Amino acid sequence: MNMNQKIVGRRVPRGATVDPVISYWRAERLIREMDILNPWPRPRGFVFTAKTREEYACWRASQRNPRLW
Repeated sequence: MNMNQKIVGRRVPRGATVDPVISYWRAERLIREMDILNPWPRPRGFVFTAKTREEYACWRASQRNPRLW
């Protein structure tokens, strides 16, 4: 081990698995924290239909909220 190395925490042993419920709980917590930090509001569900790809590209470029696409 290099003496200049800083070790924080400990490694998970090989072959160890994390309970899916704990993983889900951690993901939900991260999403809540992200929503607090994100300046864009979470959009309501909607359907946008475009007749052509160019029309869709134009619509997408005009959106300021990156969470819409």
